[in-house]
Amino acid sequence: MRNYKLLPHTADARLYVEADSLEELFKGALNGLADLMKEGSCAIKVETKSKVMKIESLDTTSLLVDFLSEVLEYSYEEEIIYCRVKILKLENNSLDAEIYGRDAEGFDKDVKAVTYHEAQVKKNEKGNWEVAIVFDI
Repeated sequence: MRNYKLLPHTADARLYVEADSLEELFKGALNGLADLMKEGSCAIKVETKSKVMKIESLDTTSLLVDFLSEVLEYSYEEEIIYCRVKILKLENNSLDAEIYGRDAEGFDKDVKAVTYHEAQVKKNEKGNWEVAIVFDI
């Protein structure tokens, strides 16, 4: 189980993600970023591009922010929307993964950065993983 929703924010965009596993949290955050950049883009299941990623960070929250930041960078460099991730290894501070996407043909929103503001990966009272992420737009 994973779900995400875009929440109102004064000047930026805010994404809330909840999932029953850490892996699903990362997948939900990726889908939320893709939807923010180009709404409905992940409804199209055609994937023509892939990229392998290896990330090491200080902790799980930093790992998620660093993961999304790299995806954002790749998206703009290559004009690709990445909607799917195959996680090969996920630990508290390291991630090996392959991301899959397709040509974007433009973006709806100019997402400048993934911020650490309000970001904290944690388990909630239901035992699910959750995070709120603010994007600079």
